[in-house]
Amino acid sequence: MAGVREQQKQKRRDAIFRAAAGLFAQRGYSATTVEDIARAAGISVPTLYAYVPSKAGLVVALYESDRALIDACKQALVARPSRDPARAIAALLLLEMKDGQDWLGHDVWREVVSSAIRGAGDFQADLERLNQRVFDVPLARLLERLVARGDLRPGLDIGAAVALFSDLVMAVFHQELVHDHPWPWVEQRIRRHVKVALAGMMA
Repeated sequence: MAGVREQQKQKRRDAIFRAAAGLFAQRGYSATTVEDIARAAGISVPTLYAYVPSKAGLVVALYESDRALIDACKQALVARPSRDPARAIAALLLLEMKDGQDWLGHDVWREVVSSAIRGAGDFQADLERLNQRVFDVPLARLLERLVARGDLRPGLDIGAAVALFSDLVMAVFHQELVHDHPWPWVEQRIRRHVKVALAGMMA
């Protein structure tokens, strides 16, 4: 019985995610209401709130669902990094930027990022906590492995290096959002900047 209940909950969660993603893409994040999402998902507003705390919480949940799809790939990259440290780090950064289902899409992310920059969104703190768990932690483990392997210098400030690469991903992501750069531009940009950054970290 518990298995059936869990399946029903998963189906309802998927319906909420699909409804929200579709409405956000069609109308924009700001113009979409919780009532709209509940109606499109075929549920009541109180039922929707049993799954997410708010519309902003739904953005975080959609992003978390997307990131969960690449978790196994991330773990594999950390466990068996390329012999080339620049390639290993760039692979992890590029995986973070490209893969997954991408429930939200570029147009919605533009609106979300713009709201966050203006301080208008209430999802910023939750997104930062999620990014720390799904991006910063695996990246730190990768850098620690590269230090232990002798590729990066002993005593490297892992926290500072993680912050540097995190800022790099965000900078390239913002440029991609604003200018609609093609994926080869993103790859080239990330790989080039990783090589420059690693020049000061090599053993």
